[in-house]
Amino acid sequence: DVTVEAHTSVFTDPAMLPLLTRLAEPACTSGAVSRDQADEWLAEQRRRAEADRFLLAIPFLVAAASA
Repeated sequence: DVTVEAHTSVFTDPAMLPLLTRLAEPACTSGAVSRDQADEWLAEQRRRAEADRFLLAIPFLVAAASA
């Protein structure tokens, strides 16, 4: 038997902005995005937070199985 549940946490608090920085850094390091692209995206998120239009949704998948 296998079950999977999806849970999504939604944040609108600008206090979550540092999480986005921590997510952008590995993307730069791996070459997935350029430093300029990451900086531009992070600046946009800061502008959204200042305008009270910040939204961060983090999906979590929880799976369980028994043999």
